[in-house]
Amino acid sequence: MRRDQTTPALDTRRATITSGQQRRLFVIARDRGMDLDQLREAIGGSISRLSAAQASEHIERLSGEPLPNPPGQAPKRKAAPAEGVTRMITPEHIEQIERLLKEAFANRDAGMAWLSKDFKVDQIRGLATAERAGQVIRVLKEITARSKRDRLRSQ
Repeated sequence: MRRDQTTPALDTRRATITSGQQRRLFVIARDRGMDLDQLREAIGGSISRLSAAQASEHIERLSGEPLPNPPGQAPKRKAAPAEGVTRMITPEHIEQIERLLKEAFANRDAGMAWLSKDFKVDQIRGLATAERAGQVIRVLKEITARSKRDRLRSQ
């Protein structure tokens, strides 16, 4: 078995294997009934001397599944909605807004009064679109962060 055909050569100049990659290799080996010596033989040497890219290649080869984010590639992003499509507010938006309102205001009435004054809606569902819900969420996060900073300063 020739080394250049079965495993990539070790390259210590690149980033070294991550602890997550090491764990993944051990899990794959355990699932396949391999012991440590068999795993080392399968990858062609010491696990800790692998680069992150080499570890990813071995994980993919041993597991038989492509990696979701191969080395050097950015994570896959969700496709943007088609032009002219409006995303509507979701139950998750509503829950997050309600949670942030509780954190930011003394009571629900004060939070709803703020929402009515600043965003011209009587209820959270009145925001209608995900974009407007996102605006409210961003502002509420800023409010809660500011109030936490103020509390820490006053102590």
